[in-house]
Amino acid sequence: MINRHPLDQPFLVSIIYILCYDIPKGVDYFMFKKLLASAGIGSAKIDLILNQESLTMGEPVIGQIVLKGGKVEQEIESLYVDFRLASSFKKDGEFIDIDETVAVIQVNQRTLIKEGETREFPFQFICPKCLPVSRIHTRFYFQSNLEIKYGLDSFDRDYVAVHPIGLQKNFLGAFEALGFRLHNEGYTGAKFGTIQILKFYPEMWLHDQLDEIIFMYQITNINEEVSGLFKFHKKARNLDGSVEGYANTGEKKGNFCFRFNELATIEQATQTVQQFILDHIGCL
Repeated sequence: MINRHPLDQPFLVSIIYILCYDIPKGVDYFMFKKLLASAGIGSAKIDLILNQESLTMGEPVIGQIVLKGGKVEQEIESLYVDFRLASSFKKDGEFIDIDETVAVIQVNQRTLIKEGETREFPFQFICPKCLPVSRIHTRFYFQSNLEIKYGLDSFDRDYVAVHPIGLQKNFLGAFEALGFRLHNEGYTGAKFGTIQILKFYPEMWLHDQLDEIIFMYQITNINEEVSGLFKFHKKARNLDGSVEGYANTGEKKGNFCFRFNELATIEQATQTVQQFILDHIGCL
């Protein structure tokens, strides 16, 4: 639980602690509690509970917000949930952080929470179909927001994995079937083109020929096709056949586009990706 207030300096906390146990004479105790609650101390709290441990794109998400009253009665102006994603990617040698809202779920507009009262507010929405997948740097989370009249707002953050469906699921499954291991990943966000970047090491097939393969694909039309840019790094060899290493590798890059029929099943996707790689490493 996180409260949006600056009263976390040690000396301020100490002062408030003393006041709580030694209220000045002539000060109304109820009003004093309201004053503390307005500063976020003894205020209402929220907790998000989901009915599932992970989400699947295109499927319903069901949960509830538990609102727990504090030391005084408070008027809640708004209670809503942000479904957000956080990621990062490298651009021109610098890392750019991404944190954007996927959806906003309004739970309750206005209500009154009594002292010590507990209330539950159910919510439901459909997880969008066109999203990047949860991987190394790309993470999804729910942020439950509580707006309090005459008080400091609070929020609760809960992280959750999001799994792909359809073409995207089959496309990613192809690399696992071919023995590629994901070692780095990023997402550019809406501002930079909604592109997910995947970097793989070959651990079985082609491990003696390729150092790395990179696929960067567009998210917005992922249910119709998987398309974007690719880059292959091939291992260079000395005259005696020994591998020189990554620094002197050849590089092949270009565009790719896999249609629905090419990724209709994981088996078909595996054949499609395998043939695509074979067709292009010969050019290195």
